[in-house]
Amino acid sequence: MARWLTTGAELIGWWAVLTGLWIVLIGTVDTLEWAVGAGAALLAAAAACGARRAVDRR
Repeated sequence: MARWLTTGAELIGWWAVLTGLWIVLIGTVDTLEWAVGAGAALLAAAAACGARRAVDRR
């Protein structure tokens, strides 16, 4: 159970940072741009979590 919570917290953390970076870089924030950025950030956050777990399995 703790492993799921840790992974979920890491995913949310990555998503928040990447979404914030997207919003800062695009300047004006339209609803569609925010949705696309949030979706792209979620995919990148999942990739980052997967890469970290792959490295930790040594």
